Amino acid sequence: MRKWLMAFLLLAGTAGVRAQQCDVPQIGAQVFVEPGQTPEDIDGFFRLLHDNGMKVARIRMFGAHMYRGGEWDFSLYDEAFRAADKYGVRLFATLFPVTDELNDVGGFKFPRSKAHLREIDDYITAVVSHFRQYESLWTWVLQNEPGSGGTRVAMTDLAREVYDRWLADFPPEERGEGYLKADFTQEKFLTYYTTWYLNHIAQLVERLDPQRGRHINPHQILGTLPDYDFPAYSKFLTSVGASLHLSWHFGMFSQREYPLGVSLMSDIIRHNALGNPFWITELQGGNVTASGNVPYCPTAAHTAQYLWTAIASGAEGVIFWSLNQRAAVMEAGEWGLLDFLRRPSDRMLEAAKVASVLQRHGEEFRELKPAPAPVTLLYNIASLRIQRRNAETLASGEEGRQASACMKSLAAAYEAVSAWGVTPEVADMATFDWDDAAGRTAVIPHMVALPSEFRPRIESFVRNGGKLIVTGLSGFYDEDMRCLFMNGFPLKSCFGAEVSEFKVAGEYFTLGEELPAHLWRGILVPASGETMMTDGGDVAAVRNRYGRGEVVWVPSPIELGGYHRDMAPLTAFYGRECRDAIDAAPASFRTPEPDVLMRTMRKEGVLTTVIVNKRPESAAIRLRTGRYGVPRVIYGDASVKGAQVTVGADRCAVVVWSR
Repeated sequence: MRKWLMAFLLLAGTAGVRAQQCDVPQIGAQVFVEPGQTPEDIDGFFRLLHDNGMKVARIRMFGAHMYRGGEWDFSLYDEAFRAADKYGVRLFATLFPVTDELNDVGGFKFPRSKAHLREIDDYITAVVSHFRQYESLWTWVLQNEPGSGGTRVAMTDLAREVYDRWLADFPPEERGEGYLKADFTQEKFLTYYTTWYLNHIAQLVERLDPQRGRHINPHQILGTLPDYDFPAYSKFLTSVGASLHLSWHFGMFSQREYPLGVSLMSDIIRHNALGNPFWITELQGGNVTASGNVPYCPTAAHTAQYLWTAIASGAEGVIFWSLNQRAAVMEAGEWGLLDFLRRPSDRMLEAAKVASVLQRHGEEFRELKPAPAPVTLLYNIASLRIQRRNAETLASGEEGRQASACMKSLAAAYEAVSAWGVTPEVADMATFDWDDAAGRTAVIPHMVALPSEFRPRIESFVRNGGKLIVTGLSGFYDEDMRCLFMNGFPLKSCFGAEVSEFKVAGEYFTLGEELPAHLWRGILVPASGETMMTDGGDVAAVRNRYGRGEVVWVPSPIELGGYHRDMAPLTAFYGRECRDAIDAAPASFRTPEPDVLMRTMRKEGVLTTVIVNKRPESAAIRLRTGRYGVPRVIYGDASVKGAQVTVGADRCAVVVWSR
């Protein structure tokens, strides 16, 4: 069982690799290399990086630019690597096999056939063997933005061969005499096939250049998470990154919430890096015209907000897409930190200022890590798959019935807790440490499935002193899409109640006397649970003591209600139910501060807070910083008086607090 899977994962090791970890966070940019550029052009790009304090860059290694007329010609890219060597810039080199250079911006996700895989292998062998000679080469990005966001793999001859071997190791369960089970074989194979292909590339790269790192940059992660198997990736990667493009990937956020989105996605990737370094591999650097879902150009102030938020989230570095705009065809003249005259934009000058602060205060940033939060928001892949499956057949557009409903609920819970100055952890249930229960609070926000493997862990977590908050239609299904609230709810003792039914109560309605909710009102029949809230004579929420812990259960989508109507009641709810955890954090707000994000980093004797004010006016924020009472502003439009920090309108500040 699983022997073939384990064999291919164990072939790729990490011994001797220079991990992409930095003493001080680094800022850099993609240098877009393309035919038509001169050696002087390329040298100038790297000189601009050097002169603006950017010590890392990324290059996309276009096979279509190197393999012409049946011969390899590396001369254009040699100019880039020589320039990187000259200016002391370390390179992330993205493998990008030959594709349609006119119309394929992101690259293909899977080989088209066995023959195509051999062509890909030939490309990787030629490129890695040639460029491994350069000192500036730091890591290989195995594939640009893996993950299709789809549900199935096109069955080519290669895919069919891998599928048949996979199916032999993971045969479907027999139906038996019980209720039907939904078939997610194709979705699971998509996840596996993505892993198989990435590992195939990683093995070849490691054999050719074992001393360099191996990296990927998942994209659109709030929608593509089911594509990824991060525990498997940890066997063959040395770092994990993400693409965070405001114009492409932030559809569920308003511009006012963009720093919150950067923070949330960074936390998801940091958790899924599983101890490896994590990077923001692509961050939007400039204006879009024809591309992107949303036309947007970051201001200098916004650029600083995103940089500092990523750094405070634990990123080893941030690489902008891109330094220079590509000159021709798709995305021509877009995304750049430079203007068309190749002068640093206001965005680049602000990024240079951030880089300068990081260097000047290098000792303070060394070993600085995000302060752990005692509140964790949990998701699971089964919920995301089931929600997407259900959404495929929709004729109506209600929020709670869309594929995004689960992750949008998580984002709203994240915003509600963050309004108290404490950014929660975010974790997949499969990798959450359920044994670390005492004093911890976990939240399951409208995750429509509770797979059977997690139920004993949930019970153990609560029994051993953890607090669990469960909202929305969490647990409506098991992993096979069977309704858990029929035929005996298996968590009745732990949750203290059962659901009688759910009723559509209006697109938005008020639950009880205060909480906005969306679409469905869950009705509870208490067992051991104490009634917390009633609505129209029905029990709408319970609190249940179980062992040394407790469960708070509100089976209505309150996060989606708050997200679209009024966040204040939801923020107050989380402030009450997470009070002990918030008070235990090393820094927090004395009162909730909507539209203000604070991230806290810590090391022995020092707290560093990054505060982003998205209000149209300055904000005076009263903090709790415990034993850390001596403040210094090292960046931003801010002043500090005692424990009150005043931050300018739509600005951010970095404050160091000493004991």
